[in-house]
Amino acid sequence: MAKVLIDLKNICKNFGETEVLHDFNLQIMENEFVTLLGPSGCGKTTLLRMIGGFDSPSYGEIYFDGKLINDVEPNERPINTVFQRYALFPHLNVFDNVAFGLKIKKTPKEEIQKLVMDALKQVHLEEYYDRKIDSLSGGQQQRVAMARAIVLKPKLLLLDEPLAALDRKLRQDLRYELKDMQRSLGITFIYVTHDQEEALTMSDTVVIMNEGRILQIGSPEMIYNEPETRFVANFIGESNIVEGKMIKDNVCMFEGVQFPCTYKGFSKNEEVDIVIRPEDFLIVNKNESKLTGKIDSKTFQGAVHEINIIDQNGVELTVHTTKDYPLEMEVGLTVDPENITVMKKPGVNTYSGVMQEDGYVKVSDDMILETESELEEGTEVVVRILTQDVLLDDIDESDFEGTITDIKKRDLYYDVYIKVGENKIVSSTSKVHKVGEETGIWVKKEKVIVSVEEDLENE
Repeated sequence: MAKVLIDLKNICKNFGETEVLHDFNLQIMENEFVTLLGPSGCGKTTLLRMIGGFDSPSYGEIYFDGKLINDVEPNERPINTVFQRYALFPHLNVFDNVAFGLKIKKTPKEEIQKLVMDALKQVHLEEYYDRKIDSLSGGQQQRVAMARAIVLKPKLLLLDEPLAALDRKLRQDLRYELKDMQRSLGITFIYVTHDQEEALTMSDTVVIMNEGRILQIGSPEMIYNEPETRFVANFIGESNIVEGKMIKDNVCMFEGVQFPCTYKGFSKNEEVDIVIRPEDFLIVNKNESKLTGKIDSKTFQGAVHEINIIDQNGVELTVHTTKDYPLEMEVGLTVDPENITVMKKPGVNTYSGVMQEDGYVKVSDDMILETESELEEGTEVVVRILTQDVLLDDIDESDFEGTITDIKKRDLYYDVYIKVGENKIVSSTSKVHKVGEETGIWVKKEKVIVSVEEDLENE
């Protein structure tokens, strides 16, 4: 059984009033290549810095090989880091750059010679040992930084977008080298990137992050083929995402047409989101499918033609196919059951409210929320808050408070039901709570969606 090397428990990180990581829980196994993938600002690099010891969590615990390391200095952790900017010493040659850490540790000279040359051989730079750093290409400098990191034989290597500064062709070549290196060294790699192709190419496990939270964890194949949220489906590759229903087990409906699928366990006629990758749609004769449309536009992308089809309901669907089709052609669309992904709708708290002065909205005497709305004071509104945006915190630091009445496990999170006066609010959180517990509650003002009732009905 795989051994847990890194265990992150309830990690939170605040910079002033800005929360970068929220209730972050993650286990990383020994000898695993894990990629933290997400858009800029989602907390990837902050998390990496905390594992490396360059920053500390505001709350939570970091365990390495079963030992708490929150207060352990970076140089005392069996962890090395390769940064996007390689931080090589320009006044030292390749050999001395790689040997620098060994000399700090007062390693014997003969051992340094062997270890450095072994590391350079691992990155195919043994013939460059006496070169100056500024004479090397970007890819060669990246390999020197890798050699300097692995020569100390760390148990864990952290890589913060190390290929970002390289050209596309070189990045593609080095991806495979990094993966081969990780396998041959038997070292755990944690790799940070916003490049989906890099994550899918190299990783054993991909961790999708957004706004300081984990949205999904899984193999590259599972993340691509079975996204659990709209964000993941859109962030990893291209997707057609349409609203649908689960008619019954193994039968879904979208665009007014029933299709067989491989999903069970939904409520009868439950509203869901349907995801179909462009390459999974098949274009057929319009008489061979109940889902039909007209080709509206197309582009040639080398390996495939990208064809945009407006279906019978006016919805645009994208298809990737090796065959070209003429514009304005009426066609049918089919999809195999195993290529249909069914996703639960995100949880939403919905209330009636009245706008107050300065952009606040009053749901009840016990629940008053700050918003970005500019609606006039006294306007009756509908307030919507995604359950994932309801944050639980210390009572003294919260907007309002309540009592936990129920907890239900859901995928990576718990749905925590909280009574606030006469109202109820649900929070989706990875942190474990207890029924009966008093908790503080707060919601970022940009996450409080306010609509006048007429606007809501017209959506």
